[in-house]
Amino acid sequence: SDVQYNFKSKRGELMNDMISEYLAKKLGTGNLTGGATSGSSTSSSPFASMMMGSGMWEKLLPARDGGTVNEIVKKQYDLIYGDWPTKANEVVLVVNEKNELDDLTLYAMGLIGQDEIDAIIDSAVAGTTLPSTTKKWTYQEICSEQKTFKTILPYDAYVKSGNVFVNLLDTPNGNGMDLLYDDGYELRVKGIIRPNPDSENHMLKGKIGYTYKLTEYILNGAENSDVVQAQKQTPDIDVLTGKPFKSNTETLTEEQKAQEFKTYVSKLDVNGKKQVYIKVKSVMNVIELAQEISKRFGELPDKTAKIDKIATLYATQMGQSVDKTEIAKFLENTPEEQLDNLLKETILPLEIQTEYAMQQAMIYGPKPAEELASQLDDDIENVYTVKDLAKYYDRVTEFSNSSYEENLKKFGLISLGTPKSISIYASSFENKDLIIAAIDSYNKSVGATKEIKYTDYVGLLMSSITTIIDAITYILIAFVAISLVVSSIMIAVITLISVQERTKEIGILRSIGASKRDVSGLFNAETFIIGLMAGLMGIGVTYLLCIPINLILRALTGIPTLKAILPVGAAAILVGISVLLNVISGIIPSRSAAKKDPVIALRTE
Repeated sequence: SDVQYNFKSKRGELMNDMISEYLAKKLGTGNLTGGATSGSSTSSSPFASMMMGSGMWEKLLPARDGGTVNEIVKKQYDLIYGDWPTKANEVVLVVNEKNELDDLTLYAMGLIGQDEIDAIIDSAVAGTTLPSTTKKWTYQEICSEQKTFKTILPYDAYVKSGNVFVNLLDTPNGNGMDLLYDDGYELRVKGIIRPNPDSENHMLKGKIGYTYKLTEYILNGAENSDVVQAQKQTPDIDVLTGKPFKSNTETLTEEQKAQEFKTYVSKLDVNGKKQVYIKVKSVMNVIELAQEISKRFGELPDKTAKIDKIATLYATQMGQSVDKTEIAKFLENTPEEQLDNLLKETILPLEIQTEYAMQQAMIYGPKPAEELASQLDDDIENVYTVKDLAKYYDRVTEFSNSSYEENLKKFGLISLGTPKSISIYASSFENKDLIIAAIDSYNKSVGATKEIKYTDYVGLLMSSITTIIDAITYILIAFVAISLVVSSIMIAVITLISVQERTKEIGILRSIGASKRDVSGLFNAETFIIGLMAGLMGIGVTYLLCIPINLILRALTGIPTLKAILPVGAAAILVGISVLLNVISGIIPSRSAAKKDPVIALRTE
């Protein structure tokens, strides 16, 4: 789930979101993702070894029978101490093969202090290396029933203050955690697990594993919490700010927007109505705005003047952090047509409306609030049309920056029926294809908008490997083909030489009654026997070489099932190829021998 937890041990250190916020301030970034360091407090490269997000926590895959931990998890991880969690308030720690935890997990658990994590982060930012230190804790210390942690659940952090709810964790003095801590939900480490070295894959990426029961506990608590109930009762209003949600206005008609604007104004006090009145008066007429834009655009004679206008406004809006000259240089290569569009659609309208709003504020600001509030009420009832009120609703009403769904998510209420992601684990490599087939079957039964898009990384990897192997195979086949052609020629030459050397023998055979077929068959039989013996010897050598090759492969890869083999069927085919090539290579020499004249052959010395 997307529920985030704020953890704090009895020593006072915080977890997860608090760490993310802390690192964001320390490192100057709000995107905290990546790996983590080992248990020793050393730093080798900035950011990469220290940055981490909510990946510290991971839900354990539940069992099919309702158990808290699936057998697949138990096969992939060894329980080196304690027990697997069975309750909502029980978790397991995931250590590496050296029984180490990363620094941020140690900090989150209160095992290392604020000063130490500060030093590590400062070192990472500076690119320096800290002296290596080793700290050890016994399994009993970590899993002791007296060693507990408390979590401030999302919805528990919100308390009602007037007409809105406030997050005590955001209090300026930082004492909100202390106020909430005593009533926090208590957790304990039930066991410690380590990746099984015999398992090829390990599904857990986090360091703290919790069960689905904790998810259910949080969701049930969120459903019944005061802040969630209040938000559900007013789905159009943000209970944190009292402002309406902008996302709810997209489907409203002009009449509905007009009514919403009236309702919005009616809930304001006198000073609030004064501010709304000034904002209403600051909304320029569309025709007047267009005329003023055209006038000011005509006062810009060339591209240089246009660039200066844009750079000036950007520099003014962004303050001293941006140099006007640098912006101007950046815009020099921009086509003038794009500059014109930027000026007409953004820069000049913003400048004109800002000036107009300042003028109206100077005119109406000094006037009494009661007078302007009364004038606003009268204009709403008697002057403004429905179209005017709808326009003011869009342009004057202060909307919440959040949405109804985002607030519920922030409070910890997430629908199990609409998960953010679904993880599917195949029990074997072969069953991966069954999952793909099931997804493909589903995609055929739904429209394009509901199709499940997936990337088979293993399939892509195997496809790439297969392509490489195929390429190597084709190259080897080419070399083998060349070798076969050369060897066939050599066999033919050798057989022909044998025929020349045995010319007298051929003459004697023919003189005592041997036919041409008998002589040809004699040499064919010899080439057949040579091919058979060569094939059998090659197969025998191959089987003998497979023994040291397999030993070397297993030693280098560490994969006990990896081995080179020559199937019996393939061996038989290779022997047949050897015989066939020898027989084919001996056909021409054997025919040459059969055609020799016996008289001439007998005269040969």
